[in-house]
Amino acid sequence: MATAASDLDDAALQTLLARIALQDRAALRALYDASAGRLLAIVQRMLDDRAAAEDVIQDTFVTVWQRAPQFPQLRTSPLAWLTTIARHRAIDLLRRRRPETPLAWTDADGQEHRHDVADPGATPPEQIEQQQDDGRLAACVGRLADEPRQAVLLAYYEGLTHEQLAQRLRRPLGTVKAWVRRSLQQLKTCLEGAEAVG
Repeated sequence: MATAASDLDDAALQTLLARIALQDRAALRALYDASAGRLLAIVQRMLDDRAAAEDVIQDTFVTVWQRAPQFPQLRTSPLAWLTTIARHRAIDLLRRRRPETPLAWTDADGQEHRHDVADPGATPPEQIEQQQDDGRLAACVGRLADEPRQAVLLAYYEGLTHEQLAQRLRRPLGTVKAWVRRSLQQLKTCLEGAEAVG
């Protein structure tokens, strides 16, 4: 029986990722069983297409297999890392789905015309910048204290309200609100500092 992602803590997921980095296929299967359902729900909401969402999840786990050795340097939660990969794959797919315009056509007089169409995908420098941004964000998130970090990640990845966060984390509502507010300010300061350095 598959284990729900909520049943595995960060330490268990990190152990699976460490084993995947050593090319352990059983660990990849266990990680898939533990997290694919949650990732599929997120991606399906983005794409509104079950088959396409399943393809994105498959591509996500291919990426995890290839990039698992990089995970320890990111200092973020495993589920946040997996969700980021899945969301980026879904966004890439949405970009590719844009309506296509023919590059050549013939007008009523039989004259052939051509469009010069810009590639809608990110350019190589933009892709590098996106990867650097992801790395900076992961590093900044990794600097947050454990419970505030968990509150921010749950708010962002699961869309929980302050009240839902307070219930989930079993903390007073005021504490949770303060964690989220301070954490977002710390992230803003950290990212602005990283941009100034970069």
